[in-house]
Amino acid sequence: MGIKKKTTLTAAIIILALIATLSITYLFKPSKGASLDFDVLCSGTVDKKPGESFTVKITFKNKGTTEGTWNTTVTFEGDYWIWKGEKKELALEPDKKETLRWEGNVPANAEVDSIARLIVYYDGDYVALNWWIHVISGAELCVVDSKVS
Repeated sequence: MGIKKKTTLTAAIIILALIATLSITYLFKPSKGASLDFDVLCSGTVDKKPGESFTVKITFKNKGTTEGTWNTTVTFEGDYWIWKGEKKELALEPDKKETLRWEGNVPANAEVDSIARLIVYYDGDYVALNWWIHVISGAELCVVDSKVS
């Protein structure tokens, strides 16, 4: 093997070792203080009519090493409508979980076939979850009489 190939191989090994070290350091760095985590077990799209009610339940966990307190809220945000939940304060000991619940209604003037995504806000940060509300029509057509002559 020539000197140029050995140098290239050595440089590649050093770069791979550096990437692996940085990745491990990032993934396993110790938690400093309180840190919020979400248990999001499901996701999907829920069909709702304008004015129809819905419930949002989110389980939060303090994955940090100290007690933490957060101001939380949720919204459904879309191009054609927005709904905001009430603010709730959440206080958790390390490694503890709590489920918060919000009740809401799709706006009565929400456009049919529009969608909005669930966003969780907490202390200046946010997480866009994979829950969506799809607005369906509240109108339903049925035949009540017919005649053929």
